[in-house]
Amino acid sequence: MPCWEQPKKQALRSKELQKLEKTDQSDRANYFKLSEKGKIKIALADLKRRQRVGEIFGEGCFKTAADFRAAALIYQHGEIPDHFYQAFVWANRAVQLGDKNQKQMAALAIDRYLVSIGHKQLFSSQAKIIPNKNGCFCMQQSEKRVPGHFIKEYGALSVKERYALYKKSFNQDKNCTLKECSEELKPTPRGTIPGFW
Repeated sequence: MPCWEQPKKQALRSKELQKLEKTDQSDRANYFKLSEKGKIKIALADLKRRQRVGEIFGEGCFKTAADFRAAALIYQHGEIPDHFYQAFVWANRAVQLGDKNQKQMAALAIDRYLVSIGHKQLFSSQAKIIPNKNGCFCMQQSEKRVPGHFIKEYGALSVKERYALYKKSFNQDKNCTLKECSEELKPTPRGTIPGFW
């Protein structure tokens, strides 16, 4: 019998997904202050969380917007493009089930996916550390032809707002100028993400 036909089992799995989501977030409370050893420990915990989320999904136990939200967040912290794309799919499912706040997660996940496959991002959400530059960050290249209303619909910041946020958070107290990364990314024309962009 599938999980969605077993209310007690499904409720237990939903509760477990919420717990996995909570530990994912608490692990990252002081992420940028962690040693390399601490970051490796989180990466191993992330792998275990993704494996468990995959098992729960395989059982057919995702039902609510909160289930899909938790799974999306955990896969957003994945390692390969497929993880990020799956996070995008699950965030959109959470939106369909009523959690409109997950539009922002969908934007973050699709940007991470696009950059990971060598394409310009749509929502200017991804930055990376510049090697040998005192821990300074640069913003990954963005597609310039994304309409403002599309960016707003997904709760994303404008490029100007994103630069201000990154300067305040990632490059705070560092002798850095926030700029676009020099790595050339391929264009992301309409049709790159069928049914979305």
